[in-house]
This record gives sequence, structure tokens and C-alpha cells, in this order.
Amino acid sequence: MLTSYRVKCPHVACNWSGSLLPATDTQFFRPATPTCKTIVFQCPRCQGQWKAQVKGDDAFPLPLEEKRTQTV
Repeated sequence: MLTSYRVKCPHVACNWSGSLLPATDTQFFRPATPTCKTIVFQCPRCQGQWKAQVKGDDAFPLPLEEKRTQTV
């Protein structure tokens, strides 16, 4: 059974909210209860990704990871 979560995109410029399935391998959600504790979402508006921690039936966003740029 696939599980969707009510989420809000944490990217500052976006402000999208709605129900999403995790963007990663949906096979994690074959059993009724997810086997993983951290999932990844991809915003349908800005295409940004973020991680969330699963607690019960809810997904709580984790702090956004900063993109590292390499200077030469």
C-alpha cells in the first residue's frame, strides 16, 4: 500500500503544499508501515528535493542541505 504525506515545500521561493508520495524507491512502502525512517520528497512546482523523517503517520521536514560549490 502506497502512503502519501501532507507536506509543504521548505524551499523559500516555492511555498507549494499538498499530498506527495516519496520521490525515492516506493518499494519501501509495500508493507502498510514504512520500513525506513527518512524519506525524500520532490516538489512538483520547483522540483526541489528535501528529506523528511517519518514519525507515525506524519513526515517532518529535515533541515535543507546546503549545496556545496567547489572553487578552483
